[in-house]
Amino acid sequence: MSVVKRLILAVAVTGACVAGPGSAVATGTGTVVPSTAQRTAILKAFGAPRAGWRCLTVRLAASDHRYATVRPPTSKGCLRWAFNGTNVLKRTSGNRWKVLFEGSAHACPLTRIPRQVQRDLRVCP
Repeated sequence: MSVVKRLILAVAVTGACVAGPGSAVATGTGTVVPSTAQRTAILKAFGAPRAGWRCLTVRLAASDHRYATVRPPTSKGCLRWAFNGTNVLKRTSGNRWKVLFEGSAHACPLTRIPRQVQRDLRVCP
């Protein structure tokens, strides 16, 4: 293994260890993975039945972790929980999450949601 590849691997492993289990982890797509507590609170606010939680993907905007999205499942075993459209949730001052936007046909940019958050969550380009 070359020195460069070993260095990249070491940085990746170190970053994963430093992040720890309770913190958000970057996914490289403008979003980060929420902590377990954040994910639970977001799915409750989204209104998804607990039985479908394992099938849904939750992501936080990399630019502002107060904003999140819930994405539909992609595996065949989870099609029961599929939905069409996009959504944006925001953590309020009381540390509660609320749905700011849900829709499948909308004009961009959306008001009340920062432009970079819209790009991070792939709501508006």
